[in-house]
Amino acid sequence: MAIRLMVSKCPADPKVQEGSGIPWGAAVTPFAAHDEKGIAPVILPLEKSHALPRCDTCWAYFSSLYETEQYSWRCALCDSVNSFSEADIVRYSSPQNCPELSSSFIDLEIKGKRGHPCFIPMVLATSEEFLELIKSALLAALEALEPGVLFGLATFSHKIGLYDVQGPVPVVKSVFIPPELDGHVPIELEDAMPLRFFLAPIEKNKENIAAALDTLKPTSSWERTTAAGQRIEGVTMGGRGFGVAMDAILNYLGAEQGVTFALARVFAFLSGPPDYGAGQLDTRRYGEQYASKGEDADKALLPEQTSFYKDLVRVAVQAGVCVDIFAVTDEYTDLASLKFLSIDSGGSLFLYANTDDSTLPQDL
Repeated sequence: MAIRLMVSKCPADPKVQEGSGIPWGAAVTPFAAHDEKGIAPVILPLEKSHALPRCDTCWAYFSSLYETEQYSWRCALCDSVNSFSEADIVRYSSPQNCPELSSSFIDLEIKGKRGHPCFIPMVLATSEEFLELIKSALLAALEALEPGVLFGLATFSHKIGLYDVQGPVPVVKSVFIPPELDGHVPIELEDAMPLRFFLAPIEKNKENIAAALDTLKPTSSWERTTAAGQRIEGVTMGGRGFGVAMDAILNYLGAEQGVTFALARVFAFLSGPPDYGAGQLDTRRYGEQYASKGEDADKALLPEQTSFYKDLVRVAVQAGVCVDIFAVTDEYTDLASLKFLSIDSGGSLFLYANTDDSTLPQDL
């Protein structure tokens, strides 16, 4: 679990901020089975949580940890004395009937409509052998997904491919990735394909998704000719525009987080280092550079060479997206730079030397 508190997402306005006390801090205990006394968490309906007294000084919620008197209570965090309202005096005259006084752990039960979980594989359109491995892994994963899940299929190379699998035949819309090191997609992905068409309910479209996966093919050599021939500062450009593609996908999803979906998980499949557009990694210059200085090139490869992916993870967290990276390659891929995007967003990083011995289907 990755948690980043930020006022840009919550609270929404000064009134909510004043009422929430979020800038003071937060405590998170995910999936607690019992409290320090072995007691299971007490279920408290969300609407009742708004009635809990809060400290006038530090905004802490009233709980079983605080000293109470008939008309007041003392905050255990800042030692301030707070007065009970008339309603609180009546409520806490029978403490045995108050869940918040029987346990230090309270579960808030949220009712009503919630967003769906969302899974998006981003597949590099490269060799047939690589794609066959990814196809088999994703087809197996489809069978494990439960009803209610949203699924979106995307590919990337020197362009981004977005698949609409909700019709009789899969439809793909492409957005080209600029080669510049500081480039961005020329149009928003939402304009190329509205998100409601991209994210398909798994229970209604499983066969269509499988059919779309079967259409995945490597980007042809003539398509890559222009991209592969361009050079910036002596670096040959290739067809793995991962940085721009990931940035575009995260912004694509971020606008609908909490509406169309609750949380999203992106599976990024790479067969080599990003080498096209923003976020590209120069993995060839290190050997000569450090050898000329008499340094150990293997140790010199450990530090990241760019902060691009460290900065990009902030976009992922703000959008409610977790990123898993699966790299199937025997060449140096600079995972030291890529790792921030996966690990800091709550995801995982997998490296496989070849397709034959890969455990990618099981790991996925």
